[in-house]
Amino acid sequence: MLVEVVLCGVDGSELHMYKGEMAWVNEQAPVVFGDEIIGRVSSIGADAKACRGLDVGDLVTVESRWPCEGCRTCDTGQYYLCEKRNVFTGYGTLPMSHAPGLWGGYATHVFVPEYALAYKVPEGLSERTALIACSPLANGIRWVEKGGTKPGDHVAVIGPGTQGLACALAAVRLGAKVTLIGLEADCERLEVAKGFGVFHTVAMERGETVDVTIRRIQEAAGDVDVVVETAGAGTAKKLALELVRPLGTVVNVSVTTPAEQPVDWPSLIQREVTLVNPLSHPGAVDRAFELAQELLADGIDIGEWITHVYGLEEADKAIEAAAYKLDVRPVKVALQPR
Repeated sequence: MLVEVVLCGVDGSELHMYKGEMAWVNEQAPVVFGDEIIGRVSSIGADAKACRGLDVGDLVTVESRWPCEGCRTCDTGQYYLCEKRNVFTGYGTLPMSHAPGLWGGYATHVFVPEYALAYKVPEGLSERTALIACSPLANGIRWVEKGGTKPGDHVAVIGPGTQGLACALAAVRLGAKVTLIGLEADCERLEVAKGFGVFHTVAMERGETVDVTIRRIQEAAGDVDVVVETAGAGTAKKLALELVRPLGTVVNVSVTTPAEQPVDWPSLIQREVTLVNPLSHPGAVDRAFELAQELLADGIDIGEWITHVYGLEEADKAIEAAAYKLDVRPVKVALQPR
């Protein structure tokens, strides 16, 4: 199947890849970035049409990774860790030397091989809403659940970017009391979170210590059962590990630069803290689309989180905008090839 890209998200990992901070991507290069893809079926083989239930013109998304015909990780449902294809086989990471070379959403078209997972976008979801749902919201659903979140738990999400907002939203819909933590520059995003039910928000002041932030959170909302760290900064990692209560869980999902950060392992043992590291969103896209539809019915359109859209010829500018290198602070950046 060939899909014409109509919208592609710019995600955090691509900012690191662009700067050459991921050695394994450098070894794969040249690659086409982009694994958050919404597009329309441009052409499709007869067999694929029959088994996928899709036709030319259908609006679809394709997952960045796909399962093999059978291995230990795929059989357990975690095809992002496929032992045969490995984590490098997928959109945004396959080298252009791998025919036919159309392996990324920063392009007009992507190729969809036999084993790839494609989903038809439900009627009533716009392209922008579908883009947020297909990856960030799907991630949020799985990551919050991997933290063992239950109704009534206090969940703290560090970082109010698109992924942090999605995690906070997923936790709210699970019935948790949610605190969302950002910086002073994130006040507008924190207000967005209040609109969908976040209990408490914290805008850390310049120079504020982790101890002060923890005290502010505990005084306003109590001890924290689950912490989801999405910011990817050393200070954020430290805050996550020290904020969580004894017997609590830290969900570590972000890439940190530099990669090595000091961890107080004795403290984690003494408090019996669980640390989980979920990778992406296997099996969650359909559920994310369903939640996006429920949210629309409640008057919440997550597609509005896409605040800046650039043409394909401005991909470098889009990456700089997403990295806050320009005079803008977008919630979510996307590329629109046409």
